[in-house]
Amino acid sequence: MKFSFKRLIIKSMLCTAVGASGTAMASNVIYADPQPSTPGVCDGGISYEWTVKMSGHDKAELVGHVGAKSWNEPPPAYEPPYTGWTHTSNWIALELTEPAKLEIQVERQQGVTYQDLTGTATARNKLVPALSIYKNWDQSSCEEHRYNNAGNSDWSNIEYIGNKKNYHANDSITYTVKLPAGQYSIAIGGSPKVLDTYPANNCDATDPQCYAYTGRHGYEASLKTRPVHPKKD
Repeated sequence: MKFSFKRLIIKSMLCTAVGASGTAMASNVIYADPQPSTPGVCDGGISYEWTVKMSGHDKAELVGHVGAKSWNEPPPAYEPPYTGWTHTSNWIALELTEPAKLEIQVERQQGVTYQDLTGTATARNKLVPALSIYKNWDQSSCEEHRYNNAGNSDWSNIEYIGNKKNYHANDSITYTVKLPAGQYSIAIGGSPKVLDTYPANNCDATDPQCYAYTGRHGYEASLKTRPVHPKKD
């Protein structure tokens, strides 16, 4: 069944909001799935956190939170090439209304709050961000737990374009690509250094390794576009 941790922080205020539109510079940014699944039916494709439409010289800024290892979960539960955890990553349904050079920057963000089963919680701030981008939106598959962060997934119609792996565990990454007009899917998640042994999910969060490798971690994503004009003869 399809689900997601859909929580939002308005950047300028860092206050909790659920099911609302996000901080945006673009003309059309919605904090919602473009086509939610039917209740009780697995028919709505990927659970997108955001729907974004951009054109010309445009910018959108989004703030959210993802699982510490959501972009690259370790074996044995997540075996290559399906090491992305679909439900704990965040997904953006992006539409470009004209050809564009797209720049995506994702960086760790402190102070992101959200609602969980116990009330208001604050996400951690040690995210090692990574991202993947695909052609198409998925609005019809039965979303599975694992996705391929470096290729196509056999359960979805989205087509892999590229990724930013963050080999050096930087706190910020930037990915740039030229794209034709169309619909695209962007997955944002965490990809810390691979360990031989990982802390348990119920570990003591005061331990630095436990803090960095478990829980939810805040991020800010900035999307910028500029037009790409065809070359003149």
